[in-house]
Amino acid sequence: MTRRSLLAAPFAAVKRPNFLVILTDQQTHNAWSGCGNAWLKTPAMDSIARRGMVFTNAVCPYPVCSPSRSAIFTGRMPHETRVMGNGGPIPAGMASMGEIFRAAGYNTAYGGKWHLPKSFDGMTGFTKIIGGSALGRDMDGPLSNACAEWLRRSPGAPFLLVASFMNPHDICDWIRQHKGTRELPASAAMPPAPLNMAVDPLEPEAIQYHRTAGYDLMSQAVGIASEWRRDDMRLYLHDYYRMVEQVDGEIGKVLAALRETGQERDTVIVFASDHGEGLGAHRWAQKASFYEESLRVPFFVAGPGVAAGVNGELTTLADIVPTMCGLAGIAAPADVRGVNVCEGFSRPFVTSELRYGVAEREGRMLRTKRYKYVRFNSGARPEQLFDLETDPGETFNLAGRGGGILEDHRRLMNEWFSKTGDGFGRG
Repeated sequence: MTRRSLLAAPFAAVKRPNFLVILTDQQTHNAWSGCGNAWLKTPAMDSIARRGMVFTNAVCPYPVCSPSRSAIFTGRMPHETRVMGNGGPIPAGMASMGEIFRAAGYNTAYGGKWHLPKSFDGMTGFTKIIGGSALGRDMDGPLSNACAEWLRRSPGAPFLLVASFMNPHDICDWIRQHKGTRELPASAAMPPAPLNMAVDPLEPEAIQYHRTAGYDLMSQAVGIASEWRRDDMRLYLHDYYRMVEQVDGEIGKVLAALRETGQERDTVIVFASDHGEGLGAHRWAQKASFYEESLRVPFFVAGPGVAAGVNGELTTLADIVPTMCGLAGIAAPADVRGVNVCEGFSRPFVTSELRYGVAEREGRMLRTKRYKYVRFNSGARPEQLFDLETDPGETFNLAGRGGGILEDHRRLMNEWFSKTGDGFGRG
């Protein structure tokens, strides 16, 4: 796709827009109807995408909740925030989104899941509107109502409101509850099973360990999915899409309040999910994988200063803070790894990080325009290389062939380690 400038001339004079940041949890990149997915309907998400710029090649900095959120709210990589697993805090003294915008005079408020370190409380730089409970079916309705009410109270401009929803994360609980085989409901239209269900017997040992043995409830769910039939996969996908539709309905309530209060025109909306969902590809469910389904996420930016369109450049959720700073006319911290995607940009690669419980099973991913390179720090076959142009389902690992492309990606990854101080692989 051709990259377009995001700067829209009619809004060039807008200096300090409001910001509404909407986060979902565990939503893969194509789990919204506006991208052509016929198995669900998401009118609220689609409305944001129509008004703004859709980034079609956005990856999460770490396909697990807390580490990815640490990057979303700081613009730094997880190895820099030192949040390499769920429940870790952002280090004191590392500037985060709320602190940056509050210092610039913004009224900053937060509702929903935080997870740094607590799941729903403990956020810095924000006034808490509402926390939540462990499941989206219980949390997301009260969250949308609280955010809508906050907007109706005329918070005053400029404001930054974060609405951090839980669903479709409820799929984690769904998987643990649905052990064994089930019959498909006769009346429901079911999406097809994924075409790339086959498991590569030569994939890195760290991935195989997590698939079959694991270290926590999340991995137990991965193991469950490895035994599913094709019809089990179809039911899982059907119900996952219903969870996406549920959270879309709650998002619609917040967007309606923004319109009703006359604040929509002056508000930049940032929509993203912290990481994706395995969708049964490679017989993988849930997150914690560098495969595309877990790694890629929806990412839209809409509002004053942003032109509508589609952008196929490589982006990362670490871009959110510098992008918001650019639109607000605020200086972003000098050490952020993300870029302002509302300016002309092109980068050679994006990266992501992952740890399977212990440092001995840790990995890194580097994606260029055409290829994805993965390296783990243990095992006899620690690497993967996929040609995403000819093999979008990641079914044929090219790493065993060696060659110049593999060497180029090894070099790029090593240079990134040096640039960012990443001690990956050094114990």
